[in-house]
Amino acid sequence: MRMSRRYTAVALSTALFSLCGSTAFADPSPSPSPTFDSYKAAQEQYKKDRDAFMAAMRERESKMRDINTLFKAAVDKATSDARTAMSNAATPEQKNAITTARRMAVAAAVVARESAISALGPLPTPPIEPVRPMKMAPQSNENQKGKLKR
Repeated sequence: MRMSRRYTAVALSTALFSLCGSTAFADPSPSPSPTFDSYKAAQEQYKKDRDAFMAAMRERESKMRDINTLFKAAVDKATSDARTAMSNAATPEQKNAITTARRMAVAAAVVARESAISALGPLPTPPIEPVRPMKMAPQSNENQKGKLKR
C-alpha cells in the first residue's frame, strides 16, 4: 500500500511537471521590424500627405468663410429690408407680414448655408504619423553609468 502511494505521488508530480515545464518555441519566421530606411520613406510620405491635408483644410476653410459671408449678407439684407418696411408699416397685419417675410428669408438663408456646407463633403482625414523603430539596448555592462564594476 505504501508503494502504490509512492508510485501515485511520483506519477502525479511527473504529470504536473510535464504540463508546467513545456518549452516555448520561437516563431521560425518572425515579422520583420521596421528598419530605419523604411521609417525614413514612411516619414517622407507622411510629410507629403500632411502637406496635402493642410492644403485641403485651408481650401475648405476658405470655402467656409465664403459660405458664411454669403449667409451673413443674406441675413443682414433681410433684416435691413424688414426695418425699412417696418418704418412704413401702419397696421399690425403689415407688421406681421414683414416679420414673417424676414423670418422666411432668414430660414431660406439657413437652408442655403446648410446645403452649401453639406456639398463640401466630409472633413479630410489627417495622415497618421509613422512609428519610429525602437533602438536595441547594448548588451554589455560597460556602457552603464552609475554602476560599479566588481
